[in-house]
Amino acid sequence: MGLMDQGQFDLAFKAIGLIVLIGVVLFLITWSGIVQCKQVSPYWCQAYDMIMGGPRVLIVYGDSGLGDPQLLRLYLQDSRYVAAGAVDLLNIERVSLGNLKKYDLVVVEKAKRLSAEHLQMFEDYVVKSGGRLVWVGDAGTERYPDELAGLTDQNTGKVVYNNAWARVKDDPDNPANYIVVSFDEFLGVRYVDNYCNQVDCKDTNYLVGSLESEPTGEHPLIFGTAPILNFRINKAHDFALVKQISNSPNSNIVLTLNFGGNIKGKSSDLGKIVPIIATSNVGAPGAERVAYYAYPPEWFYSDNQYFYYLKNLYYGMLGR
Repeated sequence: MGLMDQGQFDLAFKAIGLIVLIGVVLFLITWSGIVQCKQVSPYWCQAYDMIMGGPRVLIVYGDSGLGDPQLLRLYLQDSRYVAAGAVDLLNIERVSLGNLKKYDLVVVEKAKRLSAEHLQMFEDYVVKSGGRLVWVGDAGTERYPDELAGLTDQNTGKVVYNNAWARVKDDPDNPANYIVVSFDEFLGVRYVDNYCNQVDCKDTNYLVGSLESEPTGEHPLIFGTAPILNFRINKAHDFALVKQISNSPNSNIVLTLNFGGNIKGKSSDLGKIVPIIATSNVGAPGAERVAYYAYPPEWFYSDNQYFYYLKNLYYGMLGR
């Protein structure tokens, strides 16, 4: 009888050990973003939140640019919309990497002027600290006054970079050297201009084309939306024109805007189709920790009544 009790005890001990091991593995792959907690079970989301605490979101903003941080915060927190628990606002001048590490998700919008150090900080938040980042519109497309507007090769005299998201900063370890911050490669897209700078936009909402989801329709950021939707904007609620870096292994275009024909801008040909939502695979393998929204997510709802793009930003980026 004693031997049987010992055998049962050993079996129970091994079963508990296996359950703990499974729990640790589930925690690690959820934390790393490899799987979403809802892919395991809604109950696992609750358990994960009990361990980590509810997700914390930070909206970083500046003095100009596309987006309405206050409205985005309202939609995220309001129980009629997303019902997010903790959503904070912080001006870019008060943000440090230490601040960012406290948050599960950081959204940057209405922050047109950012320094090379700012861009490097947000990249480090994702790559080194495991954070999740949503970059919006024309954020970071205006340099600080003391930054170089371009970098020229001394041997050839050719400009080796001239993109708003590619910056140069001094190398702290070697004053005679410099470091290029390739934030465009990090996002997987390159900034061209804001649409209404290239096209005469109307003051009231008007149709500019159709939003088209990626073919499977299963990506978390567009899940539940119609595959094709009308898209309306106005002069005050513009969007950014970007181009995908076609040879980037990290770039994934989730939502595009189809103008219905080639559009000629004031200074360049805009083409027929442009990205609206893109993601970037950085950090853990298979984890899309970075998303770029050419159009502020709050305006999807306020101007177009497309609620799921806003809701999916929160639940999709956080693996809910």
